[in-house]
Amino acid sequence: MVFSSYLFILVFLPIVWLGYCLLARSRVGSFGVTLWLLLASLFFYGHWSWRVVPLILLSIAVNWLVGRLIEGSTGRRARLWLALGIAFDLGLLGYFKYANFLVATVESVSGASFAWQTVVLPIGISFFTFQQIAYLVDIYRQEAVERDPWRYALFVTFFPQLIAGPIVHHREMMPQIGRQPRERRVPDLVLGIVIFAIGLAKKVIIADGIAPISDAVFDLAAMGAVPSTGEAWAGALAFGFQIYFDFSGYSDMAVGLARMFGIALPVNFASPYKASSIIEFWQRWHITLSRFLRDYLYIPMGGGRVGEWRRYRNIVVTMLLGGIWHGAGWTFVLWGLLHGLLITADHARRRFWCGPDLPLWGARALTFALVTIAWVPFRAADLATTFRLYGAMTGMGPSVEATAWPFYSPAGVWLLLAALLAFAWLLPNTAEIMKPAVAPLTTPGYPAVEPVGRAAGWTMGLGFHPSGGWALAIALLLSLSLIGVGNGGAFIYYQF
Repeated sequence: MVFSSYLFILVFLPIVWLGYCLLARSRVGSFGVTLWLLLASLFFYGHWSWRVVPLILLSIAVNWLVGRLIEGSTGRRARLWLALGIAFDLGLLGYFKYANFLVATVESVSGASFAWQTVVLPIGISFFTFQQIAYLVDIYRQEAVERDPWRYALFVTFFPQLIAGPIVHHREMMPQIGRQPRERRVPDLVLGIVIFAIGLAKKVIIADGIAPISDAVFDLAAMGAVPSTGEAWAGALAFGFQIYFDFSGYSDMAVGLARMFGIALPVNFASPYKASSIIEFWQRWHITLSRFLRDYLYIPMGGGRVGEWRRYRNIVVTMLLGGIWHGAGWTFVLWGLLHGLLITADHARRRFWCGPDLPLWGARALTFALVTIAWVPFRAADLATTFRLYGAMTGMGPSVEATAWPFYSPAGVWLLLAALLAFAWLLPNTAEIMKPAVAPLTTPGYPAVEPVGRAAGWTMGLGFHPSGGWALAIALLLSLSLIGVGNGGAFIYYQF
């Protein structure tokens, strides 16, 4: 079940919200709400395949037990329990996500053939694994305690953020569960619907609408053909916008859904294409993953406190592992390496460059171009396809276009890409639009990112406030989105 489906929007969500309201008003109170949302979340997860429900329950049980053991220990024994808990989590993730890749790599290198049955990747395993690792580390650092197994299980499985994040800290979410004041239920429902509607439109209308363009180019290259230079760049740009609006849409929908149940999730997406450097891009793209990699990998390795060159090494290793986390394949290794090198170059520029900086728009355009180039291996089927497209992008492709653009003429493709770039660069993001109505939507523990080159709160007059005009706009947006829901696919980050 995906957020952008009729089953979720018209059946699952209304039933869960009505049950939540009834239980919140009954004598069962907080425990009833917790149990109801837990069962609903397990149903949501199990709808994909009921075979994976025992796996996530096993992961929850083991991590909760290890958390109690860490809490009751000190010194070396606490470190031992922490190490065992993390080893269990990484072992589970490694088997289900990377076993097929490792076996295929060994077979290709050695020429051997193993009687290996393909392991099916459970959806969302990367996210709930990282979330629980962070929980164990926080308990070890005495920054988190949750002794109630039901509340802990809901913390892990809460359906708005279970499949593709954000990666939530215990201290961010647990105090909110079952604590919504009665007078906030309708306002939170309205705000949640508005944020959800904006995200649904980004996914269904924009991301799914641009997907056929990127698919046409990448599928052509995967079949061994070399696109023209223009086609290769159009395909890379189209995928860049597809994943941008796909993940931005998902992030909005997750925040909106959680808000309907009185829970404020951390913002995970803050106009990353407005970034004027690769460092800033990663402060705006998948913010909670960046925070996790920084706090639980980069800093423990020494961060920037170990000398300049070791700092660069730590950055590259962190981004390499971040790339591998995204997927089991050499293309993801290359993508992580590219970003590690780009971040390193950005730090080196800030340290050693004495010349004038690029103007804001020039820096933003350069960052956007570098990110677009790096998206190619993220989308490509394999390294051969990646280098075929890189060759075409550098002018080594044919001069005649061969792609049959679906629904668009070549001129229409470039017009659409230009419009999407203007959309991403010029319009406020959802957090900025909602700022007049609610407290600033930020990620706790991570610096808030304001609009580039504008005063805080700048929204081009699009700031949300309850009114008939906004009600009409949201109703129209939902209607247009629902028309296209049946033709859309799963979110890109669902595969991780």
